[in-house]
Amino acid sequence: MTQDYGPGAQVSVPREMNGLAIAAFVLAIVGLCSPLGVLGLILGYVAKSQIKARNMAGSGLATAAIVLGWIAILAFVALIIAFFVAGGWETWMDRWDEYKKDNGY
Repeated sequence: MTQDYGPGAQVSVPREMNGLAIAAFVLAIVGLCSPLGVLGLILGYVAKSQIKARNMAGSGLATAAIVLGWIAILAFVALIIAFFVAGGWETWMDRWDEYKKDNGY
């Protein structure tokens, strides 16, 4: 027995995935350990606008890239602040010289 949907029944066609959203997400993940998080953030915003204008899929990936990009930026700023609170470059180099001297480098 077949089911009749009647004339003009709507067929759901999957939307095309936005490639920029995928790239933004990958860069944002890599950016958690490198400065590429900024690039993931920028591409995430561009992908969001493309998805909206072209009715594409990938909005979740673009949103995740934006969130991870902001987290990467905040983590980098916190690292810089912690670096200067810990004494800055001169203190770091003094400690590095002591380490090399103590370990025979």
